[in-house]
Amino acid sequence: MGYDVERLKGTEHFVNGKWWVSPLNFEPEVISDFRGKTVQIHDVTLRDGEQTVGVAFSPEERVAIAEALADIGIHRLEIGMPPASPEILEGMKRIVKRNLNSEMVAFVRTIKKDIDLAIESGVNTAILEHIMNPYACDAAYGLCKEEVLDRLITTTKYANENNLKTIFMGWDLTRGDDWDYVKEIYSTLARETKLDGIVAVDTVGVASPRAVGYLFRKLKEWVPDVPLEFHTHNEFGLANAGVLEAVANGASVIHTAYNGLGDRTGNVATEEVVMMLELLAGIKTGIRLDGIMNASVTVENISRRALAGNKPIVGRDLNKLETGIAADLHRKFKDAGFDVTIQAFVPEVVGMEPYHLVLGKNSGAATIEYYLDVHGIKATEDQIKEITDRVKSQGRVQHTLLTNAQFLKICRDVIGS
Repeated sequence: MGYDVERLKGTEHFVNGKWWVSPLNFEPEVISDFRGKTVQIHDVTLRDGEQTVGVAFSPEERVAIAEALADIGIHRLEIGMPPASPEILEGMKRIVKRNLNSEMVAFVRTIKKDIDLAIESGVNTAILEHIMNPYACDAAYGLCKEEVLDRLITTTKYANENNLKTIFMGWDLTRGDDWDYVKEIYSTLARETKLDGIVAVDTVGVASPRAVGYLFRKLKEWVPDVPLEFHTHNEFGLANAGVLEAVANGASVIHTAYNGLGDRTGNVATEEVVMMLELLAGIKTGIRLDGIMNASVTVENISRRALAGNKPIVGRDLNKLETGIAADLHRKFKDAGFDVTIQAFVPEVVGMEPYHLVLGKNSGAATIEYYLDVHGIKATEDQIKEITDRVKSQGRVQHTLLTNAQFLKICRDVIGS
């Protein structure tokens, strides 16, 4: 029928035989909102990521993470909130002195002394944050709309006067219900000051993906001349979907944290967003994909937050095939000339070790035959079945994969020396 690897070559969903995703992603009515888009990654691991419970970075650790992220081409690094502690400010200064290729950003409140500390850290870009939920502005800070506007305009102009690239971040934006309030503040701020960006923030991850798309369409109407950015959290497991809607509707910068670190459920994960944009939306981020794994390991070790083995993109078990059906299909695909088989992409794309078959409770005859070949062991059909049954049983008893030594012992017990 001609359904071989040659049929797929040259398609957008089967790139260089290294990844194989759905062709539905590239249907004109699906992909049209992503064509021609440029998206930058603004990584917040060193600020919001450090807000993960129990995580703290020393100045040396901050430098190591910054170097790992800059090495793979992350466009912007939010390297800290300087008023938070002298240690953070010191770490920020050390990072800036490294002259890394990424743009270094400070995160500050709309307070002049915070802006002064950002300048002291050596960065050229600052995110100025203020809550945008009108209920919180009133109840928590006692500020009416006019007072909020005055505060934002005054401090933004102060940052402008000090030659800082200035981005405004209105947090807890999505829980308010007075959109005239938001429209007036954003449009006035854009008109009265020089803004290099506005960040739409779903601080507690409560806007559905469709709501995110709607919000960005409105923001484009209200502030058409200011670049839009998106910052979200993963309370309902919808952060990535929200990112796609934001990009489709005008966001040109996405805020992420490596390994999904961050407050509560965490920020949208840097590595997931990059791979999603590249493989599913056809957007070239410029990030070096084969360095994704190394950066993940660096952040995991320094943060002391171990990843689940099945974590998307960088889970340490993603290059292991245990189930008999998957192993059998993998081998048959490989024999037919496919590099990418029963996975979305080959592990090497992100710098992980290649796929390999493992021995455990779900192993089938195909895996046993593979390991017998590896060790040069001959076995009859009945012996292969007995070895398979014993491997499965041992895997269930010990709740882990079997080692080579365990496999060879089972072979000796079944076949003899």
